[in-house]
Amino acid sequence: MEEIEIRVRPTDDNRYIVLIIYDITDNKRRLSMVRCLEQFAVRVQKSAFEGFLTPKQYECISELASRIINVEQDSLRIYILYDHTRVRSWGIGDIKEDDVIIY
Repeated sequence: MEEIEIRVRPTDDNRYIVLIIYDITDNKRRLSMVRCLEQFAVRVQKSAFEGFLTPKQYECISELASRIINVEQDSLRIYILYDHTRVRSWGIGDIKEDDVIIY
């Protein structure tokens, strides 16, 4: 199986590279989360999104997403990635450098 590796570096110091992952048990809350995250980021897996966000967008997505989850049943993680970012990808779909939202 061919492994694809893409190295990227942010070009704008006023933006955050983010990885957002979630595990939501309820279908209605899960759909709400997807709709929320699609406003700011690109879905890269069923429960994973990547984005290149301004600080204001980051605060907004954090606030909105945290309201959707049930803290007793669900999980939500937003990772801010700094400096050089390396993406390794395997599996279905052709991955090209332009397809990766993490800059």
